[in-house]
Amino acid sequence: MQKNSTNFFSKIFLLLIIFGIWKINFAETNTDWNWFGDFPWIYNDKEQDWHYLKAGSDGQFYLYKNSEKTWYFFESKTKNWSAFTPKTKTDNSSKESNEKSSTKKTNLISNLGTVQSLTLTVEGVSRDYQLYIPTSYDGTKPLPIVFNFHGFGGTASDHMKTADMRTLANNEMFFLVYPQGSLLGGYSHWNAAMPGGDNKSTANDTGFFEAMLTSISSSYKVDPTRVYACGYSNGGFFSYFLAGTKSNLVAAIGSVSGTMLEGNPDPTNPTPVISIHGTSDTVVPFSGGNGYLSNSDVLNYWANKNGAITTPVITNLTSGYVTVEKSTFLDSSEIIWVEGYKINGGDHVWFDLDLNGFDTNQLIWNFFSKHSLKGPVSSE
Repeated sequence: MQKNSTNFFSKIFLLLIIFGIWKINFAETNTDWNWFGDFPWIYNDKEQDWHYLKAGSDGQFYLYKNSEKTWYFFESKTKNWSAFTPKTKTDNSSKESNEKSSTKKTNLISNLGTVQSLTLTVEGVSRDYQLYIPTSYDGTKPLPIVFNFHGFGGTASDHMKTADMRTLANNEMFFLVYPQGSLLGGYSHWNAAMPGGDNKSTANDTGFFEAMLTSISSSYKVDPTRVYACGYSNGGFFSYFLAGTKSNLVAAIGSVSGTMLEGNPDPTNPTPVISIHGTSDTVVPFSGGNGYLSNSDVLNYWANKNGAITTPVITNLTSGYVTVEKSTFLDSSEIIWVEGYKINGGDHVWFDLDLNGFDTNQLIWNFFSKHSLKGPVSSE
């Protein structure tokens, strides 16, 4: 009786693991249905060890029977395991010659509308990021790309849920990237300052940004004139840093609940900026201080660098019960170079706004879509 009871609970435990009640991370392998690797657990019975696996894209469950050297998949309708032979896909990705990095690549067509967890190596350091390909991408036309950076201590996966631009990417047709920051003192971060001084970070995050852009562009048709960066909090700081150091690559940047450090490098090219910041932010104060520029100083800085008139056009808006002051900085040709959204009473968050039907994500994209490295983009 005790033996039967043990077998019963062992199998229940097995089923719980197979059907995902315990969260287990998987690693990619090279098959055309996008395998995810072995569970770090093997079920043993008298006959053999059973290696259970779960596929990422098709939702099927798989196992490998050692004694038969055979793969099986679980047919949900018949509740039976059926033998099959997995087909190995051909990796057509090109190797990067100018960057010592390697990226795990998957079948391009099957990845439409899915999130790919990718890794590359930059200066000997393994770096991770999430890549989303819009559902209607067919490879015939170069698309813009948006990088969205999480805040200090955050993760790419959590930020993707909070600042979820996937539906927007499908509707507006752009590639979407959520990178993962490296650790500093046990917390993930973005290095938003030049080396030296009080900067304790040695992370080459600008190199990571360039490596991601190079790697993604080797597999997909990316429009190099429409590369955009935005971020929350520390991710916003880093977006400003990219605007200062990589204005030859970045067409526009956005910051939510972030600001710019004093001494941020000056851009070599005009770089349009959109800022969304709350007046009650106690983490990154709206009024600046402690080496941070105030929100108004940031907007004026970029208006000046972009050749816009430093006296903005003010528009008063509402989002529910929240009042919002929009500052628009234009040049003499009425091209908008800087937009600032002052959220009265707003805290340190990625804002859930509704401004004339536009949320935070849509506001950022609407601004980005007007700019490229070639200059203003005319509306079609």
